[in-house]
Amino acid sequence: MDYQKAAFLFLGPPRVLMDGEDAAARIPAKHLALAAYVASSAPERVARNRVAMVFWSEKSDDASYYRLRHALWELRRAIGDGLLKSDHRSCWLCLDGGVKVDVLDFRTGCQALGAAAHDITGKDIERLRGLVLLYRGDLLEGLTVREAPLFEEWLLSERERLQLLYLDVLWYLSKAQVAAKPADEAVQTLNLLIEADPLRERSYRALMGVCLRRGDRTSALKVYARCAASLAAELGASPSPPTQRLRQMALQDAPEPATDEIRRATELLQKGKRQEAWDVCATLEAASGSPALVSQAALLRAEIALAEGRQGEPLRLVRTARQALGRLFGGVS
Repeated sequence: MDYQKAAFLFLGPPRVLMDGEDAAARIPAKHLALAAYVASSAPERVARNRVAMVFWSEKSDDASYYRLRHALWELRRAIGDGLLKSDHRSCWLCLDGGVKVDVLDFRTGCQALGAAAHDITGKDIERLRGLVLLYRGDLLEGLTVREAPLFEEWLLSERERLQLLYLDVLWYLSKAQVAAKPADEAVQTLNLLIEADPLRERSYRALMGVCLRRGDRTSALKVYARCAASLAAELGASPSPPTQRLRQMALQDAPEPATDEIRRATELLQKGKRQEAWDVCATLEAASGSPALVSQAALLRAEIALAEGRQGEPLRLVRTARQALGRLFGGVS
């Protein structure tokens, strides 16, 4: 992403680009952290006493205010007077004139994505790729700030929040790629997602499903083995029934026809075995390349979710079914 005037890149190792040159190397770590803290709130202002407390909580008020004034002065020497501003009450980053902050761009993009998450299609692939590229790594990766416990608390919290957003972006990107059927890209994205969070079992199932739809049962079994090893090592647990069912399908010379799976889920639901029916449908949605069958499975899960009062889940699954039917008839879902 091209920034015309200045760019504050705080996702991953911090960089402060001024006319194309990185000024981060000449900014002390705590001052760089202070810039990130203020910039993350832009365009809102941050109370001056709050900034002083976050970075110099062990000092008296007078001492912390003095250190803040000095830090702001040093920052302005490094990045110019017009970017990081302050008055007697607050501090703020001026975003005029093409100034950009990757954290803000990433957060804004994720908010827009969240509002339309149920309608993700292949048309969203480029937008999602852009968000993935923005996330170069953890917030302020590699930066060490001493004697600022309140900042450390804030940093850990923000890192976790941004990491979760990043995982969601990867998940939606993989779904869009599966819908658009660039299988190699979906495999790459799902592997990246598994590396980022090796305990998210649905990522393994999605990757196994892609492999099965390509007829690559060997790769599907390898993905299952990775899943089983990760869960055993970290949680002392085994893969869930839907994941185990995908393994069984991969082991079969001719995987069980998906129509039989729909029939089996319907029979389980009629017997009141909702969880088992749910698991069968979830497996089918992961492994089937048929939009019609994916739609049927999603609608069955919507029925189960409605019966169990899962708030928001029935509507999400109905939208999934609608998207699948849209692909079936060549329309826009």
